[in-house]
Amino acid sequence: MSVNGSANGRVNNPTFLLVLLSSIAIMIMYVEAMAFPSLPIVMADFSLTPEDYSLASWIITIYLVVGAVAIPIFGKLGDIYGKKKMLLIAMTIYTVAVTLTGFSRDVSDSIYVMIGFRAVQGLGMSMFPLAFSLIRDEFPMDKIAIAQGVVSAMFGVGTAVGFLLGGYVTDTFGWQWTYHTVVPFVVFATLLVAFKVKESPVRLKVKIDYIGAALLALTLVSFLVGITETRDRGWADPLIVGLLILSMASLLSFAYWQTKAKEPLVRPSLLKERNIALTNAIGFMIGFALFTVSQTIAALAGFNFGLDATHIGFLNLPTSILTLILGPTVGLLVRKHGPKWPMTFGMVMSIAGFISLYFNHATELEVMIGITIMGSGTAFAMVGSINMIVISTPREETGISTAMTMIVRTSGSVAGPAVAAVIISDHSSYVAGIGVVPDDSAYQIIFLMSSVFMGIGVLLALLLKNRKALPEEGPRMPGAPSGK
Repeated sequence: MSVNGSANGRVNNPTFLLVLLSSIAIMIMYVEAMAFPSLPIVMADFSLTPEDYSLASWIITIYLVVGAVAIPIFGKLGDIYGKKKMLLIAMTIYTVAVTLTGFSRDVSDSIYVMIGFRAVQGLGMSMFPLAFSLIRDEFPMDKIAIAQGVVSAMFGVGTAVGFLLGGYVTDTFGWQWTYHTVVPFVVFATLLVAFKVKESPVRLKVKIDYIGAALLALTLVSFLVGITETRDRGWADPLIVGLLILSMASLLSFAYWQTKAKEPLVRPSLLKERNIALTNAIGFMIGFALFTVSQTIAALAGFNFGLDATHIGFLNLPTSILTLILGPTVGLLVRKHGPKWPMTFGMVMSIAGFISLYFNHATELEVMIGITIMGSGTAFAMVGSINMIVISTPREETGISTAMTMIVRTSGSVAGPAVAAVIISDHSSYVAGIGVVPDDSAYQIIFLMSSVFMGIGVLLALLLKNRKALPEEGPRMPGAPSGK
């Protein structure tokens, strides 16, 4: 493996790049934020009931599954052929997929068509590690933590826009327009990347681990299908048992293959660095807990409170505002004190939010308070974790390291909602005058489960070594800005 750099004198304006990457994050989260509160509305449009929630949740899950596989592949392709080039390809695919998803109901009455378009859309998740890698390549060392904090904060802005503006669009014009309205902006951002962003000079001569990608996909899909189908078949059904065994076998095969592959999807040597290994495990816990609760809140507000998408958006408004403020603030704290304690504090705060929701989720105000506490903690945890990875990773390995982290976190984001969907489907009852709604016990189980997973993350965080500076990098690539 070698590193090449082109001495073509190219220089990206860091401010322009930061604004562009932040705008992309807002647009992506605008669409994804609405996937949660609009889910009950989409289900009604496709004539599905709460008992079909595990099936409908594939609208969210399939996006994450495909993303988990695409992230490391695009990350490595970015290291080989250029991060700008792969970001442009990912954005183009995402634009086409978003357009198709918006017309999925017109194409077919089957929800499987929409799930298929969402699967293609999942390829766009690879934009995130590419964006963080571009920041690492282009920004002065002392500005990287703040820049990543700003981009992370834009996730909150996008979520706010998605919940509020997207909620209004959904309730007024239909959920399809959530997708239609973002297309012009994504096209414009894609053109800016094509004509205004200059290619990063950092290159690696590596090969793509397609076998590893296939094994990872088989692991996730067989596990999720097995979990989802337990609602109709039961845990003892031969098909369910076979799928879960297949999932475990493919996971073990994936782990074994990563030790033998010349260019593995997940680089085992990086996991020898304690901070990287622990932060990846923490990322799984954060992804599991956060997405589990986010999907559950949408079900609670939609099915039990009977709220429309706009009002569900208002429940999340305080969280989104605080995330916008906290993202850059946490970046400053990380630069000054290191990422360990902001990340640990954030997870503890999120647990406080889960516990609040466990005991108090009978009214809209109680839910708003709980998710505000949870969301504020998540801002600390997310910014802290991505910075811990970057600080602990050699510069030439940033692409594969951030991609690996996204795989693990996304796997948690996939597993959590899938388990939550089964719990909701299994704990639903008919209520006179309302119909089938999830039981209160379903929500309590999910909030408690999320607290346990995040608690494991806190214990792992205490084992981290705090670091305040990037690792020794040697000579910087030609054209890259200095830290002076």
